[in-house]
Amino acid sequence: MRVVAPCVLIVLVCSTAFAGDTLTSRPAASSGPVKSPTAAAKPLRPMGAVVTERVEELLNGIVAGGDIDEANRRARLLFDQVAFYAIEKDAESFADAAYARRFCSQLAAAPAEHRIELAKYLQANPELARALVFLVDSSQERVRDVYALLDRFRLERGEQAARFASLTAAICVVHDRPLTRRINENEAKSADPLEIFDYYVRNEKRMYYGLKPVPAEILVWVVDTTASIEEMNWALGRYAGDAHVGKRFFDIKYDFSHVRMGTPKELTVRGFNLPNIQRYGGVCADQAYFAMSVGKAIGVPTAYAVARGGDVGHAWVGYLESSGKRGWWNFDTGRYEAYRGLRGNILDPQTRKPTADSYVSLLAELIGTKPAQRQGAAGLTEAGQTIAAWKQAAPPEPLAGAVPRPARKPDIATALGLIEAALRQNPGHLPAWFVVEDMAGAGKLTFNQKKQWAENVQILGASKYPDFAFAILVPMIASIENPREQSKLWDRAYAMFQQRADLAAGIRMAQADLWQKQENPQKAGACYIDVIERFPNAGPFVLTALTKAEALIRQTPPKNTVNPRVATLYEQTWARLKKPQGMTGDLVRQSNWYRVGDAYAERLVQADQAQRAAQVRALLGPESAGR
Repeated sequence: MRVVAPCVLIVLVCSTAFAGDTLTSRPAASSGPVKSPTAAAKPLRPMGAVVTERVEELLNGIVAGGDIDEANRRARLLFDQVAFYAIEKDAESFADAAYARRFCSQLAAAPAEHRIELAKYLQANPELARALVFLVDSSQERVRDVYALLDRFRLERGEQAARFASLTAAICVVHDRPLTRRINENEAKSADPLEIFDYYVRNEKRMYYGLKPVPAEILVWVVDTTASIEEMNWALGRYAGDAHVGKRFFDIKYDFSHVRMGTPKELTVRGFNLPNIQRYGGVCADQAYFAMSVGKAIGVPTAYAVARGGDVGHAWVGYLESSGKRGWWNFDTGRYEAYRGLRGNILDPQTRKPTADSYVSLLAELIGTKPAQRQGAAGLTEAGQTIAAWKQAAPPEPLAGAVPRPARKPDIATALGLIEAALRQNPGHLPAWFVVEDMAGAGKLTFNQKKQWAENVQILGASKYPDFAFAILVPMIASIENPREQSKLWDRAYAMFQQRADLAAGIRMAQADLWQKQENPQKAGACYIDVIERFPNAGPFVLTALTKAEALIRQTPPKNTVNPRVATLYEQTWARLKKPQGMTGDLVRQSNWYRVGDAYAERLVQADQAQRAAQVRALLGPESAGR
């Protein structure tokens, strides 16, 4: 793999100012006048000009009713040729070839009776065509349903749908099938997709981030609303322009009667909707749903996050914040202490599958990118995947008519070079990072390649996107076989995350796992004690660290008897913990303070100190009664 110079890495992580221009086709270079009737060959031209010409031929052929299977074959060949022969700096050629391959493949899956009309519509509206074609994930969703909904837009909204290209594309991939959310005992169903479209178009000027400037990849987190149009109008009238919609979580009073006595929630009895949530309150799931739905109604990307701490689940809200040209996702509002450090799961609006909140956070990097950058990154990433997976004995034939270049070598180092080029176009292109993560996990990267990419991840995300950097970095470092080299990288990562106690604790726990597997209890124990002493309030890690440290203590004399050092360890740890404020019932029982105190009381009982155990349980409060 190429060594990345520091200046290149700086380019890798920088964004550009936002621009709403679309990726346009380049005019084909003139082949010059024909000198004689016998001239058989045209002059060779730059690959970009030839690629543009071939793409136009392919798409025009489909519009004219050509064989879609043959178009598919030619589009795949063209992409392979670009992957092997185009220079990395020519991102437009990679984007054009990827667009053609995706367009042909997706159109082949569209309803056959409307295929030609859809092709004509997309050809006439290139901004919409590219937004949709690059947004669709053929491996995760039913392309036929996406294009069936697009056909409704074509017939019923026509030119207006094309003018709001990103909005239309986002709604097509989110609402290609009915969207339903289950919020505990209640269920919310989305409105008709065209009604949702009309709501946003009608209120375009009142949307917090607008509509046309926002990439479709971010708009999917706006349009995945399950509030009715009436509820959205209600929310817009009260909260339009709210920059901190996450704080609406705490506007909803908590239904303590339901939690303590098990009585039906007043909200459920009265009817589940946004005005009633505000009027009657609810539990954390209702609070999170309310804040999330308000955000979507006013044009703020939001997400409903859940995690399980101990025996009880919890829900909170994530939302996009911004300052100037910089944006970031806030997943802290409503996320109680016991759930910090836990992976928050979010339902991906497009695939309907759980994804980590840490991955969603990187989408903020798309703010300020141009369509050409996002599409170039996609094309380069797919080229890297093609190169890495190439199984044939020889590369494809060079693109006829283009200035010849040597073929790329189909190996991992070459593929990584293309992925790196993709991230220079758009550091927020998640698929590129996932390709590298998968390669590392599958053992396809050398130690030096893993080390280099671990550094790339740290440089991109340690300060801007720490949760994302952590999520990508941990499995990559863990895949390094040499324990000493792996431990060095854990130490470097630990230093990078000092501003985030939960992530620093997670790094130490991963390092402890390394030394446990190496049967080095001294080094493992040092990691556990570091977590216990420095990060007792940073998520659930202290509980695991205590259990592991206790096991190590019990392996030392006096064995097979009560070891007084165990109770002392729990006592000292409990003294470092903060007692939760403003929580009751199950939420208190999930806190580190309660769970460590409860475990401390149990160890006191084991040490025949029942009186002291009773005193600890009394301090824990009524939640500990009967233990």
